[in-house]
Formats: sequence, C-alpha cells, structure tokens
Amino acid sequence: IKELGVNAVQIIPFFDQANDETNPTFNWGYNPLNYNCLEGVYSSDPYNGYTRINEFKQLVQAYYNAGIEIIMDVVYNHVNGLSGSNFDVLMPFYYFRYTSTGGASNGSGCGNETASEKYMYRKFMIDSTEFWTKEYKISGFRFDLMGIHDIDTMNQLVANVKTINPNATIYGEPW
Repeated sequence: IKELGVNAVQIIPFFDQANDETNPTFNWGYNPLNYNCLEGVYSSDPYNGYTRINEFKQLVQAYYNAGIEIIMDVVYNHVNGLSGSNFDVLMPFYYFRYTSTGGASNGSGCGNETASEKYMYRKFMIDSTEFWTKEYKISGFRFDLMGIHDIDTMNQLVANVKTINPNATIYGEPW
C-alpha cells in the first residue's frame, strides 16, 4: 500500500456488529451493535477484549509507521435493529426518529433512523468519535449517510475531533 503512494486508508466499520464473531465471513459492517467496542471477527481471539484491543492498536501503529493515516467508516445513522437495541432499551422512543403516525422513520433504508438532533444521541456521537480519536489515534471518519445527521451535530462533532487532532479528515455520504 505504501508503495502505491497511499497516505490514508479508509477501513470498513470495525466497531462491534450484530454477527457471529467466531465465523469470519465477509460483512460490510453496516449492522452496528456496540459502537465503542471493537468487532471480534477481526481478532485472533474474539472472546478476549484485550486481544482485540492490542491487535487493533498494532495495526494502526503499523500503518502510522508507514506514514499512512487510518480513516474509520462509521455508521451512526442506524443500528442493526431498533427493537431491543441498546438505545431503545435505555430510553424507548428517544434515540430514534419516528413518523407522524408513530412508525420508525426509514431515511437510512434500514428500518430505523437515529435522531442526532436529540441531545443525548448528539452527545453519544461526539463522545464516541472522541473516544476513537483519543484511544486508537484514528485520523478521521467517513460517515455513512451523513446527510441523515443534523448540521449542528456534525459541526459540533467536527470541532470536537479537531481539538484532539487538528488535521483530522471528516467526510461522508450526502444523502
């Protein structure tokens, strides 16, 4: 990769996903389960959190040693499934958008759409990207369906990440 002159690599979502972590089959990573936890399927020992962390930090360090930044593909616009999701269990009907008839808004095409304009989901997104930036030295974020998030949240999130890494790259899909 370095020989190609690449200076940044975008990696598909590597947060915890709703899948069988012991069965390493291809997964795009668009089925978020636990946003601030590493996905086990990419680890040599999915049952050991320390192994997940150490291996991922070694990967990031190896790229940085080669002069290549890591961009994290993030999917904060929906979860794997609304009913029974961590957010829905924590506070039903708060973290998601709903239609005027009470059904789940489907702007993400996944049957649920998070509500970034709600104070606590906004805070979650900002805190989560801060965590990844500080703990794993992530250099930037590519937002899946960024247009679903409100502009105030995205502006606050970018400003916060830039206080940690002024050179951070943040971009996303405009839908």
